[in-house]
Amino acid sequence: MNDRTPVADGPIKIATDEAMPLFAAADTPPETRRAALTALITAKLLPKLADDVAVSAGRSHLLNQAVAAQEPMHQLLGIAESIRLGQVVKRWAPDIAAQLRPAFTAKLPPMKLLSEADDRLNLARACSLMSADWLPAYLADSIADEETGEKARGELVGAMLSSARSLADALQRMAAAFERLRPETESPGDTAARRLTRTLSALREGLMESELEAGAELGQALRVLVTAPLAAIGRPQEEKVQIDLSKEALLTVHDMVRTRISVVVDPEMYRVVEYCRKLCGGSTWPKELKKPLERLTTDVTEALVLLGRQGQRDQALLGQLDVLCDHPERARALAREIVAKHPELPEDVRNWLEVGRTRVVRQASQAAMEAAAGNADESIGLALQAARQARVLRDGLHEPLTASLDIYEPALGSATRELLDRVQVLAVQVEQAASLRGLDLYGTPGEEVEMSTKFFTVAGDVSRQRMTVRQPAVVRKRADGTVGEVVTKGLVD
Repeated sequence: MNDRTPVADGPIKIATDEAMPLFAAADTPPETRRAALTALITAKLLPKLADDVAVSAGRSHLLNQAVAAQEPMHQLLGIAESIRLGQVVKRWAPDIAAQLRPAFTAKLPPMKLLSEADDRLNLARACSLMSADWLPAYLADSIADEETGEKARGELVGAMLSSARSLADALQRMAAAFERLRPETESPGDTAARRLTRTLSALREGLMESELEAGAELGQALRVLVTAPLAAIGRPQEEKVQIDLSKEALLTVHDMVRTRISVVVDPEMYRVVEYCRKLCGGSTWPKELKKPLERLTTDVTEALVLLGRQGQRDQALLGQLDVLCDHPERARALAREIVAKHPELPEDVRNWLEVGRTRVVRQASQAAMEAAAGNADESIGLALQAARQARVLRDGLHEPLTASLDIYEPALGSATRELLDRVQVLAVQVEQAASLRGLDLYGTPGEEVEMSTKFFTVAGDVSRQRMTVRQPAVVRKRADGTVGEVVTKGLVD
């Protein structure tokens, strides 16, 4: 044994005055060189002695060890220590990264060969700087194998998000790695669930920084990541482990739909919630999950509103309220709250939310008849507008016109009175026809109103909060007199 190599039962400790020679020597064992580097870093000698021949020699030995070491663990340690050196002498970091690239031409030995979490962290940092076809699968395996090194796990997840084609791709790779995991513990299900919990926590942090696109079937990828490993080895038995995993899974869904807007209306995105409920007993949710459930409930209700404004309905998405709530009555109440808060939603969407399913009002033949009659509603509404305008003109002209005719054109008086009376009758009959169809006008020409795209179209290129009505909208009223469906939009400017 080299007489400069300390012998100890625990971690190697080296005096400061012995550190430089040990770091620089070619025959220093890898573990001893690491301890020497630790001593130099602790003594804060490296930045000011970075150009010393001994320091340069130690750096060369580390890089050679990273590329050419025969022992797998020594190769990994050489990479990790080279990165650590670059973090202390920061101006060396770009050169060290470039000199480490040959070490990544072939797949590295498993990261778990390194027993120290700090070594795994530095190796993960090296991986994040590199690009290779084998790296994503290697990162996924390393994430699944990581036990308690949370900084290393976070770095690995960040590297995975940087190297993956999409977020769904990253989750699919991690799911495959976790599915192969076989912890050699008394309760492998609990062990795997704890690692999944920590991985989801790291993933949530990475989501905020990553601009990676969602990818195809992201919801399914998340569900498989959470469920497949536990299906292979058994579910966790400890209640706390079940709750912790469910909490992170729920928050992961929340963060994904908040940062990847394209998936917010995808009911598959929320499917993992069903598994979490079963994991926690299936009847009611634990009180510890109240806040994440409230966040997800808000996400689902906003997704329903977003679809509803486009006249769309999704029964599977509405059904997620039943999963998120302890009781069906609460889910129905939430749906009715949406109706109350959003009068702009189309009538069929409002009915769907109120009853929890699509309401079948008429048989097919009756529905066809109603559709045909509905085509006339626009014309009836426009006739109602014209009738009301005519009635106003008739009321204003009747007395002065008939009085003038009696004086200057008596022969026309009788015919004029009959014409004005016919206008009155016609207006009343149009009003009755509109009433039978539940039709009315919304807005009065010349009136200034709050602009609402539900009721009005802007005549021109400028839209303001308050605009002037030029043509009223034709609407259908509900039985209670409130405004429901918009038959024809009006015009404002």
